[in-house]
Amino acid sequence: MTRFLTILALALMLTAGQADDALSASAGDKANAKAEEERKQKDKAQRKKDKKFNRDISYRHVVGPDVLPLGPFTVSLYVGGQLTEHRVRVALQAVDTAKKTELENAKPQLYGIVYPLCLRLFEKGRPSASDLLLFKSDVEKQVSTRFKDSLKGVYIESVL
Repeated sequence: MTRFLTILALALMLTAGQADDALSASAGDKANAKAEEERKQKDKAQRKKDKKFNRDISYRHVVGPDVLPLGPFTVSLYVGGQLTEHRVRVALQAVDTAKKTELENAKPQLYGIVYPLCLRLFEKGRPSASDLLLFKSDVEKQVSTRFKDSLKGVYIESVL
């Protein structure tokens, strides 16, 4: 009989130990499931951000077929004793396709107009919003002076 009680006691102790393992395993599974759910939510949020970012970048294709890209212009200047390097891309929108062809044939002259204005844009470092608006109006005025009735708009594609 004592042998039976000893075996019964050992069996109870083993099952109790396995129950603790089972309880700890289910708690670990819950933690893993929770971590997996958090990871899925983060991935979903990142995909949403990526989609919004990619949508913001695609504005370049909306401008139209009568757009003549110029640049990128690389400007290296010493501002406050430090060398600064900037890049800017400009796009000119022509009134129609014939005017775009005329502007495209005169691209070296357009570079001669736009590049000095780019240098002036970055003379004081990174330009502000008002500096960019002034730059666009100067480009539009000077190009319209040289090429009458051919320019519809000036766009800054990127400033780095």
